[in-house]
Amino acid sequence: MNSTNYLTEGHLFRGLIAISLPIIASNLLQSVLEVVDLYFVGRLGADAIAGVAMSTTIIFVLATFIVGLVTATTAFISRHFGAQEHDTVGLIVQHALYIGLAFSLAISIFGLFFSKDLLMLLGANEAVATLGSAYLSVLFLGIFTMVELWVVISSFQACGNSMTPMILMVGVNIVNIILNPVLIFGLVGLPAFGIAGSALATILSRGAGLVIGMLLLVRYSGHITFPKTWSLDLPLIWRILTVAIPNSVQSGLRSGTFLVMMAFVAVYGTAAISGYGIAERLELIALMPGFAIATATAVIVGQNLGAKKPDRAEEGVKLGLMFYGTIMFAVSIGYYAFADQLIWFFDPSGASAMTGASYFQTVTPFYLVIAVSTILSFALNGAGDTRKPMYATLVSMVMIQIPLGYFLPQHFGLGITGIWIAVIVGIVIQAVLLGMMYRSGSWKRIAL
Repeated sequence: MNSTNYLTEGHLFRGLIAISLPIIASNLLQSVLEVVDLYFVGRLGADAIAGVAMSTTIIFVLATFIVGLVTATTAFISRHFGAQEHDTVGLIVQHALYIGLAFSLAISIFGLFFSKDLLMLLGANEAVATLGSAYLSVLFLGIFTMVELWVVISSFQACGNSMTPMILMVGVNIVNIILNPVLIFGLVGLPAFGIAGSALATILSRGAGLVIGMLLLVRYSGHITFPKTWSLDLPLIWRILTVAIPNSVQSGLRSGTFLVMMAFVAVYGTAAISGYGIAERLELIALMPGFAIATATAVIVGQNLGAKKPDRAEEGVKLGLMFYGTIMFAVSIGYYAFADQLIWFFDPSGASAMTGASYFQTVTPFYLVIAVSTILSFALNGAGDTRKPMYATLVSMVMIQIPLGYFLPQHFGLGITGIWIAVIVGIVIQAVLLGMMYRSGSWKRIAL
């Protein structure tokens, strides 16, 4: 690594680019994986697409604590790395892995027993629930590989090293892409696992990545110094949890809202679920560059607060807003203009086209607002101020978006378009609340 840390000194935009571009590249390949996965699953029919879409939403909900853990890990590591306390960094990574393993096991046990029930509760019919539970069961068995790999990746990034995890994830995703058709359709003499093959490809590739990532992390002695003995520091675990839990609640509220909105869409039939699922997957692809830029912004905030440079942290947030805002403006134009073609590509039967195109043509004009919310939320989280984004999500999504998503279609005659309008209102209110919270400046004084 260059001796100059551009996150805390020198040209800040260069630092933002240096951190975010490798993450963007890794996320773009992840996006390719999402497209490939959706393409091959799509060959199995609309029920399979719906099963994967609903299953993915459930995974997001059950993994909400892990999102909080990763956020807390990034905040703690970046803060102590900025203060050049490398021994403490190693201790934090160690305990984040402990916490991740414990909660992965809890999620696995719960999910294995209730996967089909959760899908049925979400509104899936018998065919969709059967396919979805086959997919979920495999993911639940190996979810610890996904969780612990996520902790490892975030540990590198929080230290300002996004190149190593990028190379690692390139390899992981290439393996996943290769395994997808092999395991789904039973190529090269292997049995055809169908929809479960997609999940198996994910777990196997992540497992290999976890082993390699741990070896690289332990050897990354120049910036992370691990304790000689792997002991248990309960006060440190509690400190991590106090930052992780509010973000987990925020993530849970957001994922739970998506789950409820999916249930609202399910009223309109399997084709609507399929169309909404495709649109949501494509939207996630559009958000991935923003997550990279927002992650880099969070690291900049954490490291500069650790280095006692709050004004530089604020400058990094402004740069992140401009960078991601430009990208989302371009994406919104593309998705709006080619909505029909995008949905038809993933579902050649055309059953999903009407719902998916309707979603894009209603929501994409507000993608720039999503960019603002994403950067500000990550900036606050990077400072360790995870309560404020939690409150913003509670108000905008749970208290406003969900009730509107119920009442607008049924009581105002708007049909499924009413659900999309509810999404828009939630997006706008969340951005306004986060803007007010960020402008208060109290995040600069958070102690970790």
